[in-house]
Amino acid sequence: MTTAGASSVALLTCSMARDLDLFALLARSVDDHVDPAIPHRVIVPGAELAAFKPYATPRREIIAQEDVLPVKLWKAPRALRHLAFIKAGFRRPLYLAPGFKPVRGWMLQQLLKIDLARSAPEAAVMHVDSDVAFFRRFSADQAFAGGKPRFFRALGKTRNPWHRPWVEASCAMLGVAAPAEHDAHYIENCVLWGTDVTRRMAARIEEQSGKPLHEAIFAERTMSEYYLYGVFADLLGGADGLMPEEVSFCNSYWPDDETGPVDFDALKARLQPKHVAMAVQSTHQLTAQDRAALYRRADTEFPDTGAGS
Repeated sequence: MTTAGASSVALLTCSMARDLDLFALLARSVDDHVDPAIPHRVIVPGAELAAFKPYATPRREIIAQEDVLPVKLWKAPRALRHLAFIKAGFRRPLYLAPGFKPVRGWMLQQLLKIDLARSAPEAAVMHVDSDVAFFRRFSADQAFAGGKPRFFRALGKTRNPWHRPWVEASCAMLGVAAPAEHDAHYIENCVLWGTDVTRRMAARIEEQSGKPLHEAIFAERTMSEYYLYGVFADLLGGADGLMPEEVSFCNSYWPDDETGPVDFDALKARLQPKHVAMAVQSTHQLTAQDRAALYRRADTEFPDTGAGS
């Protein structure tokens, strides 16, 4: 762990062995473009720790999720994945909490992101997905503006059908009435959180639910950790200590057709000075070799501006 500082930041990635090829590209790009003073914490299932250990470095710590979880969970048999034709959720890992309460792997990752961000000694944590690759220099000073952590908040209508359910779930967890309209949305592949804001958000959830954070999260049918943070910031004053911005750190590609070619020209056309990373959705059927070639092309054709905004 690094020592806390007013302008310190860490990277946090939750991953698993099925995304190892993607993570390998991310790790290489972090080593090439991210200031070595920025730690990179990688959280993986304990049974998959050995697969990730080759990527450990003095700044990259590979951590078993079982070592940081506040509660003991038991992983359900992998054979349950064969029931995916009944319910798509069976494709993801499933765990059992005490009392045999089922916990989906997606909810577990959301808990880990919140819990590790609130306990981080740095002033900010950047959540970085496995399907991300950095192509420009990134240093801690770029995470802040006016002494405040940057806060990604896109305004306007979204096509995401989960937008309203996630807004309502966030408001319920935070104990605040859901507004009739809330057009802001908060999801990206690189999302920066202020750790002080995260601690206050988690405390609010525990206060409203009367439960530890993990129990409050596991009780939810659906939620988005990024919406939870964003709604807290926007509706409960958390944004007072943040710098809201509509441009994220990541130039992301989420195509409707996951089998077609990636439109590199479209990625290049919407490139912003703030973009330090790019992402092609992990479900896109790119081979590891094609994805690596795409990232190498970004290294070459997306010049490093050194800009922070």
